[in-house]
Amino acid sequence: MTPIEFDWREILFDLRRLGLMPTQVSRELRGAISERQLRDYAEQVSAPSHWRGELILDLWCRRTGRARGDAPRRASMLRTMPSAREVQV
Repeated sequence: MTPIEFDWREILFDLRRLGLMPTQVSRELRGAISERQLRDYAEQVSAPSHWRGELILDLWCRRTGRARGDAPRRASMLRTMPSAREVQV
């Protein structure tokens, strides 16, 4: 079974399609998430912590009029420690 997680890139692009750029999203969230962090999430540089993700999902639900269960999702990428790939001879 492949783990599923929210697709933050698509969620933020949905908000962008509604006219909410990262600056406006940050403002809507009263500065709880910086514009830079939102850009990192959209570029898949990092993922939001649980509480930040909850804020973004709540805004997405309010703005799109859709339920949380309808939020875009994708299969989780497996993450490993870089040192786990090192082969020592």
